Amino acid sequence: MFWKKQPDTGKKPAIVEPTKAAANSKQEELDDAAKKLASSLRSYSEASYAAQQPAPDEELKAAHRKVEIARKIVREGRLAYALGRCLPEHMAHWHAWSQRDDFRTWVGFEASDITSSRTEEEIGSRRIEVTTNDFTFKQRPYRLVFRDGGLSSAPGDNNYWGEVLFFSGDTCVAKFDVTKELMKEYAEWEFVDVKGFRIGPWMQDVLDMAAQIETHRQRSVNQFIDDRARKAANEIDLA
Repeated sequence: MFWKKQPDTGKKPAIVEPTKAAANSKQEELDDAAKKLASSLRSYSEASYAAQQPAPDEELKAAHRKVEIARKIVREGRLAYALGRCLPEHMAHWHAWSQRDDFRTWVGFEASDITSSRTEEEIGSRRIEVTTNDFTFKQRPYRLVFRDGGLSSAPGDNNYWGEVLFFSGDTCVAKFDVTKELMKEYAEWEFVDVKGFRIGPWMQDVLDMAAQIETHRQRSVNQFIDDRARKAANEIDLA
């Protein structure tokens, strides 16, 4: 049997081209693969970093917790103010005033057996002024040592730095870092941090000292104001 040859119509076979939907699908697959790869690399990076970290040091964690507890007690219990500002400021000139006959009038709390001295220490190129104040309060011996390190050596730091050490008997029960801002018109020492601390009955004594100093200071201010008023009243005639 012979097959008939189909007539040539002159038309070429149709060529099927990829649809836009197929192209978009490929792009979505590529984007999805990139996201998965990025996520995988990020997870690997985090795992790699975690693997390099040292095992938790429970002793070190306990040390940090202890320091934080001491800071909380010192700040919220006003010991930071009492030993970081009030007493050091009040005793700042005792080493010189203790040589005066009227020295007791400048002592704002019930201290007795007072001795005060100032020396200098050289540490490298730095000179440290060390003021030592020994006294008795409520029949208990105390010592406050103030180490004035002078102006900070850090560039742009306009602060003075110091250290307060407070002794009950022969035991150092408090050791604080303090600072004073040079640029303030009337600057006083301020508590910065705890470097040593031992809980004991001395804490109540220190708070009593600060309360007496504050009362003495306020009494002096009131007296100054009252004296000015009396002097002014003598020069006023309202008749």
